[in-house]
Amino acid sequence: MILGQGVVGPRRVNERRVWVNGQPVDERAPALSALDRGFTLGDGVFETMRARDGRVFAFERHLARLRRGAGVLALPLPPVGELERLVCGALADVQPDTWVTLRLSISRGFPRQRGLLPDPDAIPTVVLHRAPLVPYPADLYDRGVTAIVSAVRRNEHSPLATIKSLCYLENVLARQAAAARGAGEALLCNTAGELACASAMNLFAVFGAALVTPPLSSGALPGTVRALILEKLAPVAGLEPVERPLVPEDLARCDEAFLTNALAGVLPLVQVDGHPVGDGAPGRWSRRLYQILADVWKSE
Repeated sequence: MILGQGVVGPRRVNERRVWVNGQPVDERAPALSALDRGFTLGDGVFETMRARDGRVFAFERHLARLRRGAGVLALPLPPVGELERLVCGALADVQPDTWVTLRLSISRGFPRQRGLLPDPDAIPTVVLHRAPLVPYPADLYDRGVTAIVSAVRRNEHSPLATIKSLCYLENVLARQAAAARGAGEALLCNTAGELACASAMNLFAVFGAALVTPPLSSGALPGTVRALILEKLAPVAGLEPVERPLVPEDLARCDEAFLTNALAGVLPLVQVDGHPVGDGAPGRWSRRLYQILADVWKSE
């Protein structure tokens, strides 16, 4: 989808900007009710996207996931056209050929009464945050990222497991534990001991010509780049995409592994809990898929 075309006016430097319900606000100024259910209960959903030249990459995929998450929460969403107009406006003054990130957060808004049950006619709060995309360090792709297997378990049976809800504290705890141990990421297992995903990324492992990733039933988040790799990029690279359960021991047996999300792309995973993954260096498949994805980003 192409957004932001036809906007007349000067292009300016990509400063950080925030809009609340379509109105620009100072990002440090109070702009939400202190009782907003997104703040008090984590009652809402969000999407983090990358955009350039008026285009949001995989925008339809992000919107579809947002709608699925809102459906799980029975959260009313503004019309798609309204969300598109908000995003379009947020991209109107971005300099050409410059990547930015957009974080779209939608909460259930201000409640008329205290308690867990939402108002039947709740009016959602829509927050859009734009910032320059700060790329991951280039040398990280050359040397790869290290990870730990977190003690935090992901409940694959929870209705929240496969949506991006505003309550992300399990992911925060897992990443804090990783940082405390000098690792860049944390892998989360589900209640059955199977790998689900990383704290902010999806997990892939290569076994010969098979590219394996945990299924959504294991608690994996339905990542937009994950779906793109499974549906299109893996076959282009010459790999057979497979969704099946993985356990931590598989990372000692695979040829290589990598992590994906909409901002990092394809990031090689070279060590878990101090033990090498594959030969302990970024593998050829992660490099190939990173390049294929980068070419898609440039062309779309």
